[in-house]
Amino acid sequence: MMSSSGSGLLLNESNDYEDDEVAEKSFCGRYVRYNEVLDRGPRNTVYIGFDLVDGMEVTWNKVTVDDSFQSEEHMHRLNTLLKPLKHNNIIKSCSYWVDHQTKTINMISESFTSGSLRQFRQKHRNVDIIAIKNWARQILQGLCYLHTRDRPIVHGDLTCQNIFVNGNTGQVKIGYIGLPTIMLQPPELHQIEYNPAVDVHSFGLCMLELVTSEYPYSYSDGKTQALLAKVKDTQVKQFIGKCLLSASTIELLKDPFFEIPAFTTFVNDTPDLVSVLEFKISNEKSEFRLRGERADGNSISLMLRIADKCSGRATKIEFVFNLDADTTLSIAWEMVEQLELPKEDVSLIAELMDNVIMKMVPCWMPSSVRFSGVKFSYGDPILVS
Repeated sequence: MMSSSGSGLLLNESNDYEDDEVAEKSFCGRYVRYNEVLDRGPRNTVYIGFDLVDGMEVTWNKVTVDDSFQSEEHMHRLNTLLKPLKHNNIIKSCSYWVDHQTKTINMISESFTSGSLRQFRQKHRNVDIIAIKNWARQILQGLCYLHTRDRPIVHGDLTCQNIFVNGNTGQVKIGYIGLPTIMLQPPELHQIEYNPAVDVHSFGLCMLELVTSEYPYSYSDGKTQALLAKVKDTQVKQFIGKCLLSASTIELLKDPFFEIPAFTTFVNDTPDLVSVLEFKISNEKSEFRLRGERADGNSISLMLRIADKCSGRATKIEFVFNLDADTTLSIAWEMVEQLELPKEDVSLIAELMDNVIMKMVPCWMPSSVRFSGVKFSYGDPILVS
């Protein structure tokens, strides 16, 4: 990550470019910017960029700032804020620098090709509540990471437009960390201390938008309550209500809203230690049964049985899951590729493994991400002998 000041090279100032579509190049020479705009705000414009070293697209955010924000002090503050952030649900910051000539801060970050969660939700109108719960959990995990740091970080402008999604996996990440609290405040608000409750309330508004497909962002509480009244699902409504009352992210992650369906477990003589467990999930085409057994402290022996509902044919796969080295999503992708299963089965298999492992290892952090629109049918509890 780079925090030194400098200016990008404009296309008409350099003869090094052979690509006529390139508008600007970073002073370090690694990143180029195209003219295609991804998003535009009051004081910033986000463009498509490209990392010449890694050979992948990035986002190039040009933020117009006052003279005071171009100082070394503010760049140091930005560096202190962004550099340590490493989380699966936080957009990775790659580089940034000040362009004193144009009075802008250029910020390079990883790119999510499916755009913002707002755009994704507008594109896919029929989304199952399972997908919304998955997005919500990931957003909360990102916020919890920010809020529980030694020096808590408050986003300050959390909206569905500032949350980004990978449409191929369903993973979401919070973006624009630091912009609202460091650069986009008007001068008279520089001294205001943001509180984590601001983010939680904003998360509640994001939930309202995801559930109703309407924008609840307004200083009028009446509009928010009117939208909340449209939510028919009692559990969803109660959960959003807790968010609007600014419960903590830790409390919300433990809310019954995120509980997985109940299933039967059997334990050994050691209290609270699950030794063997079996769980079943089905979709329209197949039934998936996963049996798990604790092998040792760092691994679980798993046996997955996939039965085709039409032909009755079944496939059985046995494998050992290493809690330290494996992820459910990577294992699921490997199974789907080797067995030539539909790609939509990736999220279902990963979820099945997450559910089993979470029950057997309470501290396990789910790594699966579900595809939107996939409807799962949970079977009756299964007796494991």
